[in-house]
Amino acid sequence: MILAPLVLSFGLAAMDAQPGPYVDRIAAIVGDHVVLLSEVRARASLVARSQKMTLAQLNDTILHEVAERLVEERLEQTEAERLKVTVSSDEVDHAVEQLAQGNGKSVSALLHEAEAAGVKTDELREALRRQLLEGKLLVMRSSQMQPIEDKDLQARYDQLKAQVKNPADLKPFPELRQELLNELLQERLQQLREDWMAALKGRTYVEVRVGSGS
Repeated sequence: MILAPLVLSFGLAAMDAQPGPYVDRIAAIVGDHVVLLSEVRARASLVARSQKMTLAQLNDTILHEVAERLVEERLEQTEAERLKVTVSSDEVDHAVEQLAQGNGKSVSALLHEAEAAGVKTDELREALRRQLLEGKLLVMRSSQMQPIEDKDLQARYDQLKAQVKNPADLKPFPELRQELLNELLQERLQQLREDWMAALKGRTYVEVRVGSGS
């Protein structure tokens, strides 16, 4: 499913039917904002469908991950408001076009496939908006990211060479240089995000009350 990478970013209104009366409650607290269990269940419903499961089959760990993601989104939105960072409609339009092109589809075909999977167009756009917002906020912190030098690329190449059975089968360093650079860049960006999120959580009261033994 081409939408799989966005699964945790979608906020769906539809939820799997559950027997008996449903009583909403607080799933997480982020500063002076609360995340309701209904919000967690709504997001988790897409996770369930992407794995061909029912919402009831999701374990506490997944529900906790979904709640954590909603917490992070709230932290990011608060930080964006503080820094006056926004994402325009045109930027979201472009992101939709890029997603479609990346999957070899027209925009209309992409949106049709999303609708068939239970994801409405405005929900897809909102997920992409959040991704773009996070990207802008990370770019503002990119100066804190450890730069990638040639010695780092060579070290990663040597690592690969040591792992293969026959080093002669490994492509020469110049041919793999860009691939190694992209790999290291993704790792550094992920570390940058983790450090940034830890800093945001460090100055905000956060309590997650669902999943993982809560």
